[in-house]
Amino acid sequence: MKLLVFSLLLGAAWAQTQDSAEPPQDNANGTEVGEGANEASGEDVERASGKWQKYNGRSFLFQSSAVSWAHAQQRCLTFGGNLATIHTSGEERFVKGIAEGRAAWIGLSDAQMNGFWFWINSSPLKYTNWCPGEPNNDRSQHCVQINYSGNRCWDDVWCSSSLPFVCERK
Repeated sequence: MKLLVFSLLLGAAWAQTQDSAEPPQDNANGTEVGEGANEASGEDVERASGKWQKYNGRSFLFQSSAVSWAHAQQRCLTFGGNLATIHTSGEERFVKGIAEGRAAWIGLSDAQMNGFWFWINSSPLKYTNWCPGEPNNDRSQHCVQINYSGNRCWDDVWCSSSLPFVCERK
């Protein structure tokens, strides 16, 4: 069942990138993201998505528009990346900083199998900063937000919730 839910989430994100009949959507900066966005050059992506900030050989981008986890991943794909992965406490501090201390999606999920957490880009899960008592999978929470509560830690949340998000690319 979890694999089906994860497959449906990814399928929906993929379908949105392929559906040229939909009108273009505005990103957080008011520029259009839609037909042809997947073929954008690096310069076009830079202009369309705001300022990428570099850390440890990767570039990160905060998008303040609140969307579901699948929509966030789809938008990161249009920018040439994925939802952010975090592998060290230094990376976490950096990502939290560009997210302006706001709760935001990162690319961690256990939608494939409850309790088995995977990064969206298949990199190994070596570092976490779960809030006390998390992940609790309360009523099927399968996606992860950072900067949760006053502790600014990680929390599993429903993938259909709307949050800002952080993308990364090489």
